[in-house]
Amino acid sequence: MDEISIELALQELDSTLADLVRASGTVQTVETAGGISCRHSWNKAAKTFSYHTHVVVPHANRTSLETLSHLFFNAYSLQRHGWYSQFVSGTTRPLPFNTDVRGEHQLGQGYFDFGVGALRRYHLLFSKIRVDAKTVAVVLRSVPEDMPVASPSRQVFILPPTGDIFSIDDAGLHWHHICTTSGVRLLPGLLDRWLMNLLRAAGLDGRERKTYIAEAEAFARFVRTLVP
Repeated sequence: MDEISIELALQELDSTLADLVRASGTVQTVETAGGISCRHSWNKAAKTFSYHTHVVVPHANRTSLETLSHLFFNAYSLQRHGWYSQFVSGTTRPLPFNTDVRGEHQLGQGYFDFGVGALRRYHLLFSKIRVDAKTVAVVLRSVPEDMPVASPSRQVFILPPTGDIFSIDDAGLHWHHICTTSGVRLLPGLLDRWLMNLLRAAGLDGRERKTYIAEAEAFARFVRTLVP
């Protein structure tokens, strides 16, 4: 489903986190030097492709890890993103109820300019979870909108697994950006999903990959500004 209730999103959080941690661990064992990679794989449950961008920034420290996980968890409350120029504006608010699900949680609505006409907007559950002493995750999931929306804009959706894994080891700071989305609503309904799947399967997703790589390059530059 493109979006699910906040309650269901919290229930599936552990499963999504496990998928994100497993994917990041698999890549991190073979990519240990500074640099950027971007790959995609078919996601049977989501019926589309998941993209996995991995960045290693040497010489980053534990403080950078904490700062970055805080910024990404609160990304929609920032005036701008130092790592993603397409971000236009956003807002965040607490959950409408208390939960004992581990981690920190909040709702966010963000607007982005992807250069395809009207702004695209996401309405997401943000969950920040400390995986271990050297790893923090920010997990994302589309949930129903309950905030006023700007017009003109089109809602787009985040599917599981989507999120960011930040970790520190001897190679430096690792950022795993894993994104699962059916598209940006260039066409109505299922036609958009079919178009994006066709482009991705045929290797005609160069523009999409270029966006992920540009984001990763900007992220690496941004991290270096955090390192004394």
